[in-house]
Amino acid sequence: MSVSHSKFQMADLLDEVGSLPALAAQVLALTSNPECDFEELTQIIMSDNVLTMRFLAVANSAFMPLGQEICDLRLALVRLGLRRVRNLALCMGMHDMKPDDSVCSGLDRLDLWRFTLGTASCARCLAGQKGEVNPEDFYLVGLLHTIGITALEQNVGTEFSEALAAAKLARSPLHEAELEIFGFHHAELGSRILTNWKLPELFADIIRYSPTGVPLDELPAATVTSVRLLRDSVALNRTIGIGANGDGDPPVGLAELSVGIGIKDDELTELAETVDSDVDEMARIIGLDLPQVNLFRPAGVKLFHKIAEVGFDGIDELIARNELEAELVSARDIQQRLLPSEMPTLPGFEIAAINQPSRCVSGDFFDAIPMLNGALGLVVADVSGKGLPASLLASNLQASLRALAIVEDRPGELLAAANKALFDSTDPEKFATLFLARIDHEHKRMVYAGAGHNPPLLLRANGTAEWLQSDGTPLGMFQQMAYPEVTVPLATDDVLVIYTDGITEAFDRADNEFAESGLEAAVRASFHGSSDSIITEIRRAVFQHIGEVAPEADSRESSIEPDVDTILDDDLTLIVLKVT
Repeated sequence: MSVSHSKFQMADLLDEVGSLPALAAQVLALTSNPECDFEELTQIIMSDNVLTMRFLAVANSAFMPLGQEICDLRLALVRLGLRRVRNLALCMGMHDMKPDDSVCSGLDRLDLWRFTLGTASCARCLAGQKGEVNPEDFYLVGLLHTIGITALEQNVGTEFSEALAAAKLARSPLHEAELEIFGFHHAELGSRILTNWKLPELFADIIRYSPTGVPLDELPAATVTSVRLLRDSVALNRTIGIGANGDGDPPVGLAELSVGIGIKDDELTELAETVDSDVDEMARIIGLDLPQVNLFRPAGVKLFHKIAEVGFDGIDELIARNELEAELVSARDIQQRLLPSEMPTLPGFEIAAINQPSRCVSGDFFDAIPMLNGALGLVVADVSGKGLPASLLASNLQASLRALAIVEDRPGELLAAANKALFDSTDPEKFATLFLARIDHEHKRMVYAGAGHNPPLLLRANGTAEWLQSDGTPLGMFQQMAYPEVTVPLATDDVLVIYTDGITEAFDRADNEFAESGLEAAVRASFHGSSDSIITEIRRAVFQHIGEVAPEADSRESSIEPDVDTILDDDLTLIVLKVT
């Protein structure tokens, strides 16, 4: 779709964005001149008491080397240097342009700020490590690379939310979804904003070509190098996990990223800690309330107290254990990022899901897979075994299903292909049970196939309970298997519950199972509520059965609770679909 054919004209959006606040624009104009008069710059900044205090705070903050405290603004500006003053002025100006309330597009304002500041810090760190002359210039482009996202979310919020949802559903870069809806993407819009603000053309070009996949063939070599550095910074920040920018594709793993950007693992860890601290410090200075921005220092404090407890004799064992826990936390975080961050919207249906591991990582997974002709595939799977091996196999199976669903949307054929792929790549004793339902929202029906999985519960609006049996063998046990399909009509107020055996096989202290009867009772008790409330009731009933209080549901939580294995004996995974 070209811009000329789009109902959204970029020129109209540029008019809506307008100019930087006058004071920030004046500071930008002065600092762009290498022969800037610091006296004039000081007078301009001193006309705003809040801006003055912010610059003094930065000059005396963790950003700068330790030394005597500076109370004189001119000395503070000299100490910071023109480029850093320029960057801070732009950051503060952008902050003052944005509304105080959260955006209504589905992308939280504070999450976007986290991501913006994190990427800017990553860019400055990477530029310094790669020997760039002016790392602060890369901080600037990192700071500005999301300005187009801000413009879209504030001025065409409804349509931008559609782009966000499309990117998440397809697990694809946000700019691709924006092109489909607007005829241009946020980086193109951001580049034009920078041009209007009279920033250097090089910076505008870096922003314009920053999305991964945009061709760089016609750009000068120096610009290509800068664009790739910004892309690496975005990828690094997404992997670290500071904030969100709306991209739907999964982040790159740390090991792969380390190779891709040419940085050793120990350097990468140090860089991540620096970025974390930078974001925390800058957020404080410009007045952003970003709770839990710092991802690394709390773990360090905990480790310090542990060392105090065990003494230096046990330090080697402690370090090894903490390194293992850190790796498990990283694996847990990566695995959870592969799950849908939110279930897609499907006309006529309401869908909710949860995955709660019994250990740090899970052998279960759920997924919502876009299928041909607008249908949606709902998947719940349970891989044999527990811990890290099961989680790796689960992630591999999930990726296989998504790849196969691009060309095959018949549940039986899709499971047959996934079975062969799993058999060819694993030992015979490794297998997975799985239930796959293709939801056809236009005809209000479901076609499903199962691979040795627990029969889902379909509770009809009239109160009849149907347990959806299937004859398929678990995936990976035999090379060639057929998976029969069953078609089921759906009606308003029907509720479908797809689950793993961590629910029905949850034992109380007398070794009694929660069983299918317990699941059915929980669904009946919450039948008239939303999909989310049905999941909440099922979890409450399971934990009540095992004699525990259900913790807050959060499938994105990546911390290791010390007694997590005493709460659940097996992973707990659910999808609830309600026909509306």
